[in-house]
Amino acid sequence: MYKFFLYTILTILYLGLAKALSPSETGVQYLQNNKGFSKIVKGHQSTMILVDTHATGFLIKTYYQKYRLISGYDTVEEIIVRTSREFAKKNLKFIGLSIYRKSPEKEEFLPLPPGSLYVGNREYGEWRENKKGEIRWRFNKVFKNFPKYLGWGKFRPDEEFFQELRSRASLNEPFFGVQGEFGPQGKITQENFPHFFNEERMKKVDMKTLLIEYFKENF
Repeated sequence: MYKFFLYTILTILYLGLAKALSPSETGVQYLQNNKGFSKIVKGHQSTMILVDTHATGFLIKTYYQKYRLISGYDTVEEIIVRTSREFAKKNLKFIGLSIYRKSPEKEEFLPLPPGSLYVGNREYGEWRENKKGEIRWRFNKVFKNFPKYLGWGKFRPDEEFFQELRSRASLNEPFFGVQGEFGPQGKITQENFPHFFNEERMKKVDMKTLLIEYFKENF
């Protein structure tokens, strides 16, 4: 009898904590895998950059990803989607990369540095020689804010970067930059998408404090 009573209490606590610590997903789109991007992205010449990912809930976790969507001449927007655990875990190593690109010709799902869709496209810019004699990609005036949107900081692609990008893409291999500048281990990503690397996010949950607060609020 005692074991049955204890089991019942634990079950109630489990369900109560799960409900209390797992948020509502009303109004948030669900992205189970790569195939769902086409339903979210309507415009052409669009790129989706994964800028953040996190899980909420204690016993029953809900996974979210935050993307920066850039669509050609359209305004830049940030989108939060709920996603499957598998998809969230898979893309943790691709923070700061473009993991979806859409052009009139095709859709691409290979993780590449942000801006890969536009570099080399004469509609968006051109290769120019700077004061140091280096050939770098420069966006046209109408797209002058793209480096900021893409999370480049002071980085500007050179021809070596572009050729390596094309080589990796042809082999269907993810590319993190010639010097590994992009991704969770990359300096450029860490500097320009700092929220994901905030130390506060890394702190472990204190179980004792969590339970005390729960009982205070509910009993």
